[in-house]
Amino acid sequence: MDPETKRKLRRFAAHVSAFVLLVVLCGVGLLYLRRHVETKLAFPAQPPKVVLKNRPVWMTDLLANQIINLAQPLVSHSSFDRQMLQDTYAVLKSNPWIKEIRGVRRVYGTKPGDTLEIDCDYRAPIALVRWGEYYWLVDGEGVKLPEQFAPRQVPRIVVGRDRKTNIRMVEGVKQPPPESGKKWTGQDLAAALEMVKTLYGLPYAEEIATVDVHNFAGRRDPKEAQIVLVTKYGTEVRWGQPLSAEDFFSEESPATKLAYMKTIFDEYKRVDGNHRWIDIRFGQPTYPSGEGPTAVVNP
Repeated sequence: MDPETKRKLRRFAAHVSAFVLLVVLCGVGLLYLRRHVETKLAFPAQPPKVVLKNRPVWMTDLLANQIINLAQPLVSHSSFDRQMLQDTYAVLKSNPWIKEIRGVRRVYGTKPGDTLEIDCDYRAPIALVRWGEYYWLVDGEGVKLPEQFAPRQVPRIVVGRDRKTNIRMVEGVKQPPPESGKKWTGQDLAAALEMVKTLYGLPYAEEIATVDVHNFAGRRDPKEAQIVLVTKYGTEVRWGQPLSAEDFFSEESPATKLAYMKTIFDEYKRVDGNHRWIDIRFGQPTYPSGEGPTAVVNP
């Protein structure tokens, strides 16, 4: 073999050896980098911190902490562990307070994957429905929420720190409550919740504390009001048939009734006109005889 050929072979062998060495070094480097990421970065020493994205203003710290504790992983997980996200999703989905889950994902807090972000739509409570000795929270769709309260606990829930009405009570429903997270059936409750939604935010309805449906559909007395609005003074505004009723020939329309309430409140600074009861179902409002005149209403 001539010297030139030997020189070429040695040069080729050197190149091959260098290439093999480079491949080995790259492999070792990637293995080290992978182990570093998995042990130091992707596998934090502590379980991820849970945060609620878009927490609603009505949500108390107590409820927020309940949801956070429910979603909190007990041990640390790799940032690449999708099973943890799926398990958290399943746990949240079973919670009656959560209406819809938009997303569960790992995010960067101070280190990669050290924070678990929960993005949900929540069921906002709008009423306390009485059954037996307790009041149960329900949302606008009539879904029963887990919290229940004894009568002595209700006043601090109904009235907020600003002395305004936070939530209204419903009394007189006929159907018993379902398990939490299920819809509480009954036309009487549906009518009461419709009333609660209508009264929400109306300054002249601020004194209305309870929507009473004991006589819904005239089941006690067909001549009396189906829905009665009970004030914080224990007096009554006799509303009548449900808002969704289509028969406005026997009673005034909801718009007219609300106008009556506003006019009476503007005149007397009380929605009951300072009477034990006031009936706004027919024509001009009526009240107990012998209690003096009330406003002449022109809605």
